Amino acid sequence: MSKHTPGPWKWVIEDGDIEIRMGDAIESPGNHLAHNSFKYVDMIETYKKEQKEQAIANADLMTAAPELLNVAEYSLKIVENLPCECDSYNGFTCKKHEWERKLRKAINKAKGVDE
Repeated sequence: MSKHTPGPWKWVIEDGDIEIRMGDAIESPGNHLAHNSFKYVDMIETYKKEQKEQAIANADLMTAAPELLNVAEYSLKIVENLPCECDSYNGFTCKKHEWERKLRKAINKAKGVDE
């Protein structure tokens, strides 16, 4: 199973590039030991407006990943403990197992686990 750097993550524009920082790179970005950063986009200022907005939205999503993973794992625990009261008489369909499957799939994808 792959390991990721726990949050928080953040992005910054540094010398015209978007850089994603995590872990020790947030506090000391210039430190050569702070390996937890990567350049996501080169020369963001040269992008067209729509391209720049999309690149920034993608950076927002990437930096939210650790928090989203935590919420998905917590949600899975809650869903696993819900009762499954499927009642075919009133047409209600139990979604518990479907949500468990979707949450597990997303969590495994985030952790680099093959299904």
